Amino acid sequence: MTGAANYAEALFSLSEELRTTEAVLADVKAARDALVSNPDYFKLTDTPAIGVPEKLKLIGDAFASLDKTVVNLISILCEKHTVHIFPEIAKEFTALYNESRGIQQAEVTSAVALSSKQLQKIRIKLERMTGKTVIINNKVDKSLLGGIRIAVMGKQLDGSLRSRLTAIENGLKNTIV
Repeated sequence: MTGAANYAEALFSLSEELRTTEAVLADVKAARDALVSNPDYFKLTDTPAIGVPEKLKLIGDAFASLDKTVVNLISILCEKHTVHIFPEIAKEFTALYNESRGIQQAEVTSAVALSSKQLQKIRIKLERMTGKTVIINNKVDKSLLGGIRIAVMGKQLDGSLRSRLTAIENGLKNTIV
């Protein structure tokens, strides 16, 4: 188990015990987004030019609106010069949350953005297939040309026009005339 996974598991266990898991999940995502969108903040938390007490005050001020356990975790990471692993902790925490709540993430990639009705149909089929509540992230990749590619539960379901054309092309290349 990685350090990020250990921190995520500890945070998840504590939040479950305190019955604050939903709030902590939202705050973990907010903190991750704030840190990822400000990469210089990682440098700030690791620079020896600023003392640890000052860094902790900056963290406390920047994340004052977040759950105390999330702020405490970021503070601990700052003291250990490992704030840079927080995005991985957030990913692990989200995975633990999803697993405990029967939620499955799915990535649906299409050549154009899908309508809410199309996404709803895909979600229903994936929920039947997985037996879990499915949350879909729709990505657009114009190189697919048409169709969709679905990544769910570690599997790739590729019904894209690009993959079909590639399969035809490979079949023709291997045809002996």
